[in-house]
Amino acid sequence: MDWKPKSEKIFVIISITLALLMTIYFHNKIYTVVTFFSLGLSLFVLYFLLGSRWIGTAAVIYLILLPGFVLVNGILTGTGLENPIVNYNPQNFIGIRLITIPIEDFFYGFELILWNLYFFKRFKRNDLE
Repeated sequence: MDWKPKSEKIFVIISITLALLMTIYFHNKIYTVVTFFSLGLSLFVLYFLLGSRWIGTAAVIYLILLPGFVLVNGILTGTGLENPIVNYNPQNFIGIRLITIPIEDFFYGFELILWNLYFFKRFKRNDLE
């Protein structure tokens, strides 16, 4: 399921650009700014500085993981509960939700998966040396 290098590079560049545009457009929403800025920065660091050439594959895997993410995060943000476990200040994020999950959480989740994969691969490689 490896991506062709050019396709992955285009995916990463477009993702960084969109993340930074979201950061600028929603500059007054702190959760949105932190989420999209850190995602754009993470993609830049992982791909261009650390040479991670598996980001495209990770994006596909993340799509497969999304049902579990929606289930758990949905419960945390109040799906099926009288009171949510995690509350968000509406002034700090865009306000778009999928069920009860702020849209920013999906991008934060992707960033979290990327860094977990990076460190897993890094420590696994060091284990073999």
